[in-house]
Amino acid sequence: MNDQLTTLPGSRKAQERKRALLFSRPESFSGEEFDRLCDELELSLADVGDLIAKRVERLASDRLERDLLIAFIEGRDSDAERLTAILERRNALGLRVISGS
Repeated sequence: MNDQLTTLPGSRKAQERKRALLFSRPESFSGEEFDRLCDELELSLADVGDLIAKRVERLASDRLERDLLIAFIEGRDSDAERLTAILERRNALGLRVISGS
C-alpha cells in the first residue's frame, strides 16, 4: 500500500472553490464546517483571524458585543478596554437594546 497522499482529479479546483466561498461568505458555514475548512486549506493564523472577524461582524446580533470582539481580534486594546467598560455599565444597569422595527 502506498503511504503517500493521492491527489484526486479536480481536487485542486474544488479546493479553490471552497477557498473562494470561505473568503467571500465565511458566515455561511457552521462553526464545525468553518474550522474544518480552515484546517483543510491550511490557512495562516492571520487569515483565520480575518475570517473570524468577518463572521462576527456579519452574524452578531448585539452591535456593542460585536464591536468589542472585533476590536479584541484586531488587537485594538484601547478600543477593547473602552467598549468593555461600556458593556459592563450597560449590563450592570440591566439595559437592553430594543429594535424599532
